[in-house]
Amino acid sequence: MRVIKWILLSCFTILGVVIATLIYQVNNYPSLAPYESYFEASASTDDPKNKLVATYLGTSTVALSDGETTIMTDGFFTRPSVMDLFFGKIMPNRNLIQEVLQQANMTNLAAVIPVHSHHDHAMDAPEVAMQTGAMLVGSESTANIGRGWGLNENQIEVVTSQAPLLFGQFKVRLIATQHAPAPARIEALTGAGQSISQPLVFPAELSDFKEGGSYSVLIEHPLGNVLIHGSAGIKAGVLAGFKADVVFLGIAGLGKKDSKYQQQYFNEVVTTVGATRIIPVHWDDFTHPFNEPLQPMIKAIDDFDGSMNFIMQKAQADNAMSIHMLNKMGTMDLYRAQ
Repeated sequence: MRVIKWILLSCFTILGVVIATLIYQVNNYPSLAPYESYFEASASTDDPKNKLVATYLGTSTVALSDGETTIMTDGFFTRPSVMDLFFGKIMPNRNLIQEVLQQANMTNLAAVIPVHSHHDHAMDAPEVAMQTGAMLVGSESTANIGRGWGLNENQIEVVTSQAPLLFGQFKVRLIATQHAPAPARIEALTGAGQSISQPLVFPAELSDFKEGGSYSVLIEHPLGNVLIHGSAGIKAGVLAGFKADVVFLGIAGLGKKDSKYQQQYFNEVVTTVGATRIIPVHWDDFTHPFNEPLQPMIKAIDDFDGSMNFIMQKAQADNAMSIHMLNKMGTMDLYRAQ
């Protein structure tokens, strides 16, 4: 009897330790405190037509405006929870999207451009296009997400890599690149290298949002050039010959890569285009509701500190280079008219 009690007590103890460890892991978020000095104050409110302003809306959703025209990558706001992602089905939250677009004053949006077709980039984009009249720009997979949501075909633009598209004074090129590598099970779940071949039926499962091809988005404007590279993937040489002073640099998963990969990624994306200003994106936990403050992914999933330490070391080694962080709805003047 004592042996049975001892076995039961041991089992309950082990179970308790496992549960406590899991609770700790799912709540073990890196702190933003060490990086407070990098966060930008909001941009000034003088004449927006004399400058190019960026607004960060979490994950790799970035809006650029010259006061006359606005373009946006991704447009992702719904942020389904972990439970919904793995045990349910997901779809855009129309009311939330409307609220965010109003709050961010996206009244002159010309294009919404998902960098690939995973849910955290492309799921909300068709609804953003519906509410604003913007063009949905991206791969055939992104187009099929739009078609499945009911977006009119005349608001869908399927791109050819590197071909320029004009929106006001913006010249936009989507340059085919690679998605950041992930563990095999995650890649299988999220359709790495696969496409969405038919209009997507909503609500959809996480696995329905295939990658559909990844892009680096080069935005050229008379005031200056910007590169938005939402995923920490590498395709050697594709950015050669392009120039941008500002890079919105996707860092999700970068901290867990080895130093060789990190260095190659930085060289291919930042060094190649001659960037001197780096704005990290895709560092926050995109399963947290939009109305909560941004926070990095838990340490069990990503190494945010490792990513930041790497790019900080690169910036410290080059006096001409600087790092800037933006909070949700944070704005930054990228260029001003001379």
